[in-house]
Amino acid sequence: MIIEVAKHCWSVEAPDSPIDPTESSRRRLTIHGHRRILSDSSKFFAAVLAVFLMVSVLAGFSHAQQSDSNESERIEITGTTMGPIPYRVVVIKDEQSADKDTIGKAVQVKLDHVNDLMSTYKSDSDISRFNQSNSTDWIEVHTDTARVVAKAIEISRATDGAFDVTVGPAVDLWHFGPNKDKKFTIPDDAEIEVVKAMVGWEKLQARANSPGLRKSVPSVQIDLSAIAKGFAVDEVVADLVKLNCNNVLVEVGGEVHARGKAGLNKRWRVGVEKPQEGFAREIEEVAELENAAMATSGDYRNFNVVDGKRFSHSIDPTTCRPAENDLATACIVADDCMTADAYATAVMVLGPDKGWALCQRLKLPILMMERSTRDPLNSVNFKKRMSADFPVASEPTQAKPKAGIIPVFISAAIVFALAILGMAAGAIFSNKQLQGSCGGLANMNSKAGDASCSLCQNPSSDCVETTG
Repeated sequence: MIIEVAKHCWSVEAPDSPIDPTESSRRRLTIHGHRRILSDSSKFFAAVLAVFLMVSVLAGFSHAQQSDSNESERIEITGTTMGPIPYRVVVIKDEQSADKDTIGKAVQVKLDHVNDLMSTYKSDSDISRFNQSNSTDWIEVHTDTARVVAKAIEISRATDGAFDVTVGPAVDLWHFGPNKDKKFTIPDDAEIEVVKAMVGWEKLQARANSPGLRKSVPSVQIDLSAIAKGFAVDEVVADLVKLNCNNVLVEVGGEVHARGKAGLNKRWRVGVEKPQEGFAREIEEVAELENAAMATSGDYRNFNVVDGKRFSHSIDPTTCRPAENDLATACIVADDCMTADAYATAVMVLGPDKGWALCQRLKLPILMMERSTRDPLNSVNFKKRMSADFPVASEPTQAKPKAGIIPVFISAAIVFALAILGMAAGAIFSNKQLQGSCGGLANMNSKAGDASCSLCQNPSSDCVETTG
């Protein structure tokens, strides 16, 4: 889940003038019958007010211009791939980046390419051709298919078989594959033994030169759904970099790869969902990513219950039965999404203790949520375990308004207040007695020696108001 930070715009409106021009034409202030005088203090007062408004407006405009210049163009592309799996691509565009149409086409071409090679629903894909063949000879495949299967074998070896792309027949047997809509039934031991003969990463080979796959048992089949999404994410990122898109985030079905910055020198923020059954959605933690990938696997939405016992969709390839542990979700961070995707699946099979030990040994940042107890209302409580190197966000995720303009107005207001105090102080140090609420304005004289009260709201006896 991608966390979005809302954008707030500040605008400044000058207040309507409080002066009624008609009224002002009918009312004039005179002093002892002389002509109206705009005193030095009035000029100073008006000048301060003008400066206050001018500085505030210009500073606000400058701040808005600076904010606009710092906000690069953001391109967002969404769609579906590999059937109903949603994808999302976000690009922070700069002057060298390709345009949106070019980016969108490149994304779709790459996702279609991976799906055409690795889908088990396409009869002419590399994987379908391999699964349909009973030959134990090398079967020619695309370079990308060979790369992914080779990586899968590598991770199978590192996890002692907890990750295994040949586990598909066991997944189908437990009704978590394409037949998951059928009524769930627990297979008997004989059925499980039959499937065991078809499962095992050691029965699979891949080669890069003259790319091909080979199986030592004719009935072996492979399913790359636990690693192909991560590979597709990495490939889309690589193609976007070729289009000079150096600040991007690509997500396919929850698997994410972040490249560069999210704009304004900020890292990409990605939410880790709290494990909750049903349709509720809540964020447990927020990870900050830069040139890194993250994948999450969980069993809290895909499971079956029979006679009060829970059966997870995470199938242990070594037993061909659902994994039995209390791990609800595992989130892995790695340099590439293909690696993160596969290891997240493996940790769900291994369970919290073995999975934690594996990630510590491989130096893979991990966040896991483990079921602990049930309260009296039968709600599940979770225990969180997070490695010290997991890139959890250190700041709150709530969107905050851009506050750069507010200090400008505060500063201007302080200058204005100091100016008024300065006027009063001037009267005091000139041995002028302060009168009324005008702060000494009534005792200040113009160059002609006349008292100036034009701005006073509480005139002294020296001031006379006439109308005419």
